[in-house]
Formats: sequence, C-alpha cells, structure tokens
Amino acid sequence: MNQPNPQHPHPLDLQFLLHAAELLDGDPQVDDYGPLYAAVGRVNAHAMDRDIYGSPYLKAAALLQTLVKLPCLEHSNEAFAWHSCEAYLALNGRRLTYRPKDAVALAHEAAGTPGVAQIARRLRTWDTD
Repeated sequence: MNQPNPQHPHPLDLQFLLHAAELLDGDPQVDDYGPLYAAVGRVNAHAMDRDIYGSPYLKAAALLQTLVKLPCLEHSNEAFAWHSCEAYLALNGRRLTYRPKDAVALAHEAAGTPGVAQIARRLRTWDTD
C-alpha cells in the first residue's frame, strides 16, 4: 500500500462520504446529495494547476465547514461532518488527538464565522505526528 503523500493528498469522492454516513449511529439517510457533491468539489478544487486548498488540513477544514453549513442527512449532520473530516485526515496519514468536547465545539463553530484557515490551524494543533 502506498504511503500518504502530504504534497498530494488523496482525492475525496462521494463513496467515501456515503460510507462515513453509514457508520454513524442510526445510519441516517441522505436527504440531499447536493452538499455531498459540493463538498467533494470543494475539497478537490484546483485552479491554474494548483490545489485551492494546499494541505490535508485545509482540505479537511473545507470538508468540515461545507458539511456543517450544508446539512445533507436526516440527522447527525455535525457528527457526520466531524467524522468525515477526521477520516479524511486519517486517509492522508494524519492522526488527531483531541478531547471529544473540543471536536464537538469545532464542528459547531464551523457553522459560524471561522474561515477554513482558522479551522485548519486548530486541526493541525491536534495532530499527533
């Protein structure tokens, strides 16, 4: 198996997000696929041959923010957003250590005004590597 390359994070796809939703308590159904496609497009976006979000942390932050601001499941949207963010970082070789209440707070805050860079900085502080 190839080791994750921080310079070229794994692309995000719809199947990854659908699998993450299936793992939540109560297996919530998707009410709206639009936000899932928006999240995939945003995380994978690039312009002029460069990623819009140039690190796994920025990509994970964009994922978290998108899924929190655009609910797509019948329930558990903040939990889904957080677990998708954390799983995306794990896919890219980044493990986080955090208190669960801090993760809940970050997911809740992501629905408000913090930008992607601010969310990414917080995620980076939880990195165990």
